[in-house]
Parts: sequence; structure tokens; C-alpha cells
Amino acid sequence: MLDYMDYVIRQFEKSTNWNYDNSYANITASSRHVLDFPVPNQFKFQISNKSTPYTFNTMEIFTKKIFNGSMTYLYTDADNMDIFVQNSNSTTLQDVTETYRYVQPYHSHAHASSLNHMKSLYYGRMSYPCPNLEAMLIKRLNETTQLTLKCVSSFNGFNILTGYWQHDTGKNRHEIIMSTNDLLCGYRFLHNFVGTPSKFKTSLYDNSSLSFGAELWLGIITLSPGCSTTLRYCTHSPNTGRPLTLTLTWNPLFGHISSTYTAKTSSSSTFSTKYDFNLYSIDSNLSFGCEFWRSGSEEKPYEGDNHQGDSKMYHHMMTSEKDLKAFSNSVPDKNPKADSQQEKQLLDDLTIAFSSSLKKVDKEKSVIKKFENKVSDSTFSSVWKLSTSLRDKNLRVLWEGKFKGFLLSAGADFCNNDPKAELTELQTDEKKLSIYPKKFGVQLQYST
Repeated sequence: MLDYMDYVIRQFEKSTNWNYDNSYANITASSRHVLDFPVPNQFKFQISNKSTPYTFNTMEIFTKKIFNGSMTYLYTDADNMDIFVQNSNSTTLQDVTETYRYVQPYHSHAHASSLNHMKSLYYGRMSYPCPNLEAMLIKRLNETTQLTLKCVSSFNGFNILTGYWQHDTGKNRHEIIMSTNDLLCGYRFLHNFVGTPSKFKTSLYDNSSLSFGAELWLGIITLSPGCSTTLRYCTHSPNTGRPLTLTLTWNPLFGHISSTYTAKTSSSSTFSTKYDFNLYSIDSNLSFGCEFWRSGSEEKPYEGDNHQGDSKMYHHMMTSEKDLKAFSNSVPDKNPKADSQQEKQLLDDLTIAFSSSLKKVDKEKSVIKKFENKVSDSTFSSVWKLSTSLRDKNLRVLWEGKFKGFLLSAGADFCNNDPKAELTELQTDEKKLSIYPKKFGVQLQYST
């Protein structure tokens, strides 16, 4: 579950029209949120408030072996933040939970400029009893460019400053990273392919996206390089409207190949699988993950019920037929002596062919839009997440939900490699199946 300040930063991106998904760092976000979700390993309580429409405060206490805490302050001059940021009682669970990401397809004419650009965000955090300091600055330079600075300072003199320069045109995203840690330099790139517009704008063109990205890293002090490439394809099923995402990642330096398949099987469930393979060591792994949402109340009616979608589709089909006939009647007769009965039959055949294609396209669009509205208008009260790996032989369980204005998160990571059990097996040469809780924890959040 997102911390309150992370949630505020996400809402700041929405208010300034900054695309979170159009980044190479988040190109595999859908599968990562289902398979590699973080499990709490301590007890943490966080209380936050919005003192003004531009300032936000958080105080948290967490304990594992000793008590620790932190205080956080955030200021932004972005407009309408009081509308985007809600308290823990009013916000929806989908906004504070890392889940499947709907990646909207890119069209060359769809990149709209933000009316809330040239805004800034300032973030500061102080930990105790260890006097560690964290700071962050996000500055929108213009409609397509953003600068982010992050700084970490610890009591033992370990200081790191990292800068991110990002340029997003919608079709391409360029990102340059510089860090004082080993003088690390990085470059990320993401390109969205745009297909040739279809004459009838079929669902494959309107509701699918293909993206390719890459990253390059080099530590100037250690001269240690790094790189990877990823291909992402997102589409919808034309019969059910359910989205799915496929990714393929390749690291040429280490020979690692990873492929993922993530799909929403219903409005309240998501399944994902990941296959890892190494070309050099012939080592492989297969992971599975799923999440199940539970509705707390009845779902809101969405557009498409009561045959609204069918009536719109029929109206559009009839309008298209009328336009086609009007166009055919307006074409001048270049051969007055031609058989009029034959021309009439040809025009009727064309009208039937065009209307059937338009009807099929409108039906697919209506199904996809109907499913998206069903998910967005649903009110969920909790979600269960589970994932496992054949090589690691573990089971990760996470529950997140809302209870009387509180946001709760509880989870555990189980495995069968208890160090004490392994030592016993080596001494007695007996193998026993044991389930060992590697880590577990609980987190509570409350905001006003």
C-alpha cells in the first residue's frame, strides 16, 4: 500500500498531467505489482493531515526491534490538490494500492498540454532517533519537461544526491540520471509505436499499444556498466473487454531473459505469470501471482447498462448507413447508359458490407468501455494478493483494506528454508517439509 506522501506525489503527477506509465522505470509495473509486491516486515503506524490545500504533514512510528519514527513535510503550489488528495476515509482503495495498470494507447493527436504545468513540489523527511534526512524537489520546467532532485543524508556522513531530467512528448520519453554514488550515470528511453490509422478504427488500433524501451548505466568510479531492453504490448479482448499486458525483458550483459503475462480475468481478479531464464547458467524460474478484490457495497451503475450501449451502437450504425447512401447519391453519373438496376444492387451490397463492419467495431468498443467503467466505478473494501516462485519455494500473502476510516495492510512471506531446520537436516540426513515465516508485519494509516 502506498504511503501517504507517495500517494500525494502520485496525485501531484495527475494534477500536472504527467504520465506515470509512460516511463521505462514503470514498463513492467503491472506484473511487478502482482508478483513482486512488498510485504511489511514490521509494525508501522502513520497519521497524516492536510493542513492547507498546499501543505501536507505525516508522522509515523514503526518498530521491529526498537522504536523508530519520522516526520515528513510536503509543500506544492499545484492547483486543485484539495480535489485530488482525499483523506483515508474518502479515498478509494484503488488509488492507494499498487495494482494492475491500464496503459492508454498513444495517438499522435492525443497528447494534450497541461493547464497546471510549471508547478513545483518540495518534500522533506527527518527520522529519529537516528538523525537521517531526506529531501526531494520536483519541478515542471515546461509542458513536456520535468526535473527531480533527491537527497539522502545520514548521521555517519553518507550523503547521496541524485538528479533526474525527464522529457516526455507522449510518443517518446527520455530520462537522464546522475548520482553522486560512484558517479553513476544513466539514460532511459521509451518509444510508443503508432500504427497506421485504420479506415474503420478497429479495436486493435484504438485499444492496443506497443512500447519499446532501454536503459544504459555506467559507474564512472567503478567502471561497472549495466543495460536492459524491454518490449511491452497491451491490448483488450474484443469479446469480453478484459485487458492484458505482455512484456519481454532482455539483459545482454548478464544473459537474463524475463517474460511476463498479466491479465484481468474479471473486474475483481487479476492473474500474472513470469518466466525467467539465463542464457549463461541455464538457470530458470517460474512465478505465479494473483489478486482478488472484495466489494464493500453495491457497484455503481455505469454507462452501458439498460441497453444504452446497444442503442448508441444502433444509432451510429444507422447514421453511417445514411451517410453512405447520401455519399453514393451525390456521386455524379459518369456513364448514364449503364444499367441502373446493376448500380443499385452494387450500392446495396456496399451499404451492407460497410454497416456490418461498423456494427462489429462499435460492439467491440462498447464491450471494452463497459468493462473499464465497471472496474473504475466499483467500490472495493479489501484485496488479497498471493504470489509464489518455484525456485524460491516461497509464498507471499498480503491483505489490504479499509476499516472505519483506517487503511490497513498485513502480510507475511513464508518459505521452507528455515536455517535451524537446514542445520538439523545436515546433521541427521533427514529432509522435512517445514514452513517458516521469513517476515511479517502490519501497517496502519489514517489521514484527515
